[in-house]
Amino acid sequence: MNKKLGELIRGLRKKKGVSLRALAKQVGVSFVNISYIENGRIKTSQEVLKKISKALDYDLDKLLSLADKVDDEIKNIINKMPAEVPDFLRTAKNLSKKEWQELTEQIKNKKSNKS
Repeated sequence: MNKKLGELIRGLRKKKGVSLRALAKQVGVSFVNISYIENGRIKTSQEVLKKISKALDYDLDKLLSLADKVDDEIKNIINKMPAEVPDFLRTAKNLSKKEWQELTEQIKNKKSNKS
């Protein structure tokens, strides 16, 4: 299972002052389920992670990454361009965080100039 994911969720929940039961109610699962997730005893679904992300106001992609999952929107992008996206990622894999940010800004600017 995934201890890092569970520890992150527990830390976020406690930082927000949210009880296990309150989070469970927001997510629509039992408090035991949340406890098992936090303790790394079970894997959870992408849908539950989406609800946890929303309830704790945390980046969904970061949660999904820790759970070794990919958002459906990202899967759809990859499926639309099955050769181009992996090639792009392999080409860009050694970029620094700053270089990724600059590249993202360039793409956003290019996209906005087309509009």
